[in-house]
Amino acid sequence: MHTDDEVYNVDAVFLGPPGTRLPWRARYQAYGVGALLTVLMLIALGKTGLMGFWPIVYGMLAVIWLTRKIMPHVTHDHSVKALVRTFFNEVRAPRSKRHQAVVAVMSASGIRRRSCR
Repeated sequence: MHTDDEVYNVDAVFLGPPGTRLPWRARYQAYGVGALLTVLMLIALGKTGLMGFWPIVYGMLAVIWLTRKIMPHVTHDHSVKALVRTFFNEVRAPRSKRHQAVVAVMSASGIRRRSCR
């Protein structure tokens, strides 16, 4: 969707060092989210004792995948902080008590049997 608003025409994209470009386009926020997820991944690997080459490689692939899944939900109107706050509010929201389903159980004592001729 095209917008005439000049504020939203500016896209905060880090293209790379001066004079060169990175082969991908990523917003500044994506680098921050990726860095935070990387730190959390390294803490989780350290706590579980899985520090090694391949767990870190798979962890970094998971960080990249998760960052790519999170960033489409971050816009000018919805910041990363609002997204995290919404997630925790949804997780902590009170839920109604689940009632067990009522199951009707019939005994065979009430069934009369006819004789077959």
